[in-house]
Amino acid sequence: MKKTLLILSLTLLSACVAETVERRRPRKGPIKEVGFVDMGGGNIRYSTDGWGWFVAGRRRHALRLMRKNCGKTLSPQILDEYLRQDADIAYAGDDITTSLDKGMEHFKIAPFEHLIYECRPKGAAFEPPHVSTAAPRATLVVPSVSFSTISAVAPSISTTAVQEPPK
Repeated sequence: MKKTLLILSLTLLSACVAETVERRRPRKGPIKEVGFVDMGGGNIRYSTDGWGWFVAGRRRHALRLMRKNCGKTLSPQILDEYLRQDADIAYAGDDITTSLDKGMEHFKIAPFEHLIYECRPKGAAFEPPHVSTAAPRATLVVPSVSFSTISAVAPSISTTAVQEPPK
């Protein structure tokens, strides 16, 4: 009975994991008056596949990892949160070629929620991020042409294009 309960609890706990993609630990200055040289921060992801309470447990674990990285004097501040299709495990080209004979179901593409955060002093007001971490958006710039420019160009085009036949 105890063995079954232990296996069941380990199975449930394995579904409630978030992974740290990038971690920058806070660094204090050389003297106390300087404070922090780098506040720290990072990027954490968790899978959004599965039941709602599993996903909520993964998010709680992600927030716990963020608090652990920031330490006791700082608290995490989420700057950006986005959903992206990722591979559930990191892999390289060599990994793919060695496991092709076993099948491609090992490499599963699934939706992952990414949290980008920075560590801030506890109780500090929210500051909007200075640099956007999202991909740049393409913009289309169309030069404006006034009606007078078109009317000035149009007669010259029409007179040169149409010539009268010689008499």
